[in-house]
Amino acid sequence: MAKLPEQLSFARPLIHRTRKIIWKVLGASDTDGIIEEITLFPRSKPIDNRMMGLLERLNILESHINWRLHGLPPRLVNVKLEQAALLAGSGEIEDAIETFKQHCPVPPPLPKFLIKKFSEARSIFMFPGDNNQEWNSIRSHLRSDANITLIDDTSDIFRYKEDNELVESSQVNVLRSSAIDASARFIQQEFDLIWISSTLQRLTPIQAMMILKRSQSGLLPGGCCAGMINTLDKEGSWPDPRWQHPFNIKQLQSLIQYSGLNSAKFQSWGEFELFHSELV
Repeated sequence: MAKLPEQLSFARPLIHRTRKIIWKVLGASDTDGIIEEITLFPRSKPIDNRMMGLLERLNILESHINWRLHGLPPRLVNVKLEQAALLAGSGEIEDAIETFKQHCPVPPPLPKFLIKKFSEARSIFMFPGDNNQEWNSIRSHLRSDANITLIDDTSDIFRYKEDNELVESSQVNVLRSSAIDASARFIQQEFDLIWISSTLQRLTPIQAMMILKRSQSGLLPGGCCAGMINTLDKEGSWPDPRWQHPFNIKQLQSLIQYSGLNSAKFQSWGEFELFHSELV
């Protein structure tokens, strides 16, 4: 490893003044106070997001100064990205996700009224569920002339292995996109049944409401929008790493109602809560 040259004493005041000028350029007024915030003895108040942003920009500028002072080549990848790359290539992430998948609760058989909805529907929009469980459970009940749009959700971290691959046919159209982008399909009344599975719990509240509101535009008269949510009150159940927020059942019910599904009905369904609403 090359030995760095000794820092010249007369350069230190220059670097200190340059540091203050950089802080001024970044829009900071109390330069001494800001520098104190990032020393080993910070003030009692925490550093806010703006301070962190300024600190990151300062580090980048100072690193360029150091490269020029010491003749070091610039590094394009920082340490955190290198660590993330090593972690991603180690297989640990995939192993952890597989463990969560194995402990996810398996939904019970669909209730009779919902099977009847699937068997009568001519046009269906659905998320297939974890390991395609819901899709596999209703395939034998579908009409021979039914058209199905399956969402292979790219935003679902559980859908990453080839055994989850969905096969297209003349009857089945597979739409590979994120959950929120897939809901943009609801631009006209097209579907008799929209099954959103447990998608709501791994979206932000705004995204969940967007899907629910958009679904009303995609339903034909008499059509049904249905899905399921985990009740979150079962002892020993594993947390789902996909959940954006651990909403309780009351909060989720309110979220669905705020989306305009005032007629939504809820019923207990194993470890899940089933909800469904028909468009009159």
